[in-house]
Amino acid sequence: MVSKEQIAHELAMVYMNNKYGINVRGDFYLNDGAGNGTIETDHFPDVSEISYSKVRTGEKGFLGIEKKKKIPSGCQVDPLFSEMVENYYSAYNKFLDLLSSK
Repeated sequence: MVSKEQIAHELAMVYMNNKYGINVRGDFYLNDGAGNGTIETDHFPDVSEISYSKVRTGEKGFLGIEKKKKIPSGCQVDPLFSEMVENYYSAYNKFLDLLSSK
């Protein structure tokens, strides 16, 4: 028999796949065998893509506006991965509570 923990994990993974799966949107029209339209898909950024923040340099530029420069501030996926881990454990615990009450 499969443990409640394993079932909760599998259900949490189904939830995660649905929540974080590829988002497809757009319009496509078929007319007499010919079609046209636009379809877009969203993907996660690559794990190694750097996130940048703008910081003030202290220098004055054109019209006295303070200059800024971009500096690396981690990876683009860091907040997304943190959210995913939090959502996984929330879903897992919710499913485990539901299964334990049966």
